Amino acid sequence: MKIVSLLPAASEMLVDLGLLDNIKAVSHECNYPEILKNKTQLTSSNITKNFDQKTIDKLVTDAIKNNIPLYNINTDKLNQINPDVIVTQGLCDVCAISKNKIEATLKNKRCVLYSSTKIISLNGTTFDEICSDVLMLGKELNKENKARSIVKKAKKLKSDISSNNFNKSILLLEWVDPFFSAGHWIPEQIEMAGFISAIGKKGEKSRKISTQEIIDTDPDFIGIICCGYNLNENKLFSRNIYNNNQINDLKAVKNEHIYAFDSDAYFSRPSLRILEGAKQLKRAISYNETTFRCMRL
Repeated sequence: MKIVSLLPAASEMLVDLGLLDNIKAVSHECNYPEILKNKTQLTSSNITKNFDQKTIDKLVTDAIKNNIPLYNINTDKLNQINPDVIVTQGLCDVCAISKNKIEATLKNKRCVLYSSTKIISLNGTTFDEICSDVLMLGKELNKENKARSIVKKAKKLKSDISSNNFNKSILLLEWVDPFFSAGHWIPEQIEMAGFISAIGKKGEKSRKISTQEIIDTDPDFIGIICCGYNLNENKLFSRNIYNNNQINDLKAVKNEHIYAFDSDAYFSRPSLRILEGAKQLKRAISYNETTFRCMRL
């Protein structure tokens, strides 16, 4: 069975299910576990991280408005592989264009595939839905027992993490210029860690928020989890918080309760590593670990 994964979270799940050797190609974002970097990459981004956040936000907004794909897919390589299974996210539609061919929308780009190719679309936006995605993959790929074992272990870990309630609020920011709230599973990570999500509820989409909205909530802590960035990069983004004169009077800013995390690994992706993100959140704030804390320069 030849599998192509166009979703980093799916690649993680496939490896956990014991299907590493079946993965014949991945997206350019599939960087965990490390061995996936040796796989053929089928995608590339039309927008790089070389721009500042404000510019990236505008480029993404304009691309969506004008229906321009954010990613490129090497369809020649895809067809050469002729995969039995493609795992992707948010499949828009699939339609037959001939007896042997179908047209599919993968990562917002039209592709023509062989009709024998099975397309699996993952859309988990909460912990339970992520678990359901693991179980669905297990069922579709004949790894049901392994999938059930993975989910059982994950639910036990979630229960162990969620043993404290600190009655403090935290604002996790998925972007800092402009500000975006935490969405989907991230408010649930906050709850797992024992805190209150200042802005954003479980399952809701991330959204642009105003400076005044942040001032009104006056969170006890602020966490920087800019989507797709690692710990050191998010530490650099903490300067946007300390240098913003409009929010100097926030408790979190005055007390230097600003923290940064490896969002690319533990917050941005709908995989079971969000449990490790919740654990880091709990450790960082409960024990004030210097690894994550961002002090005013």
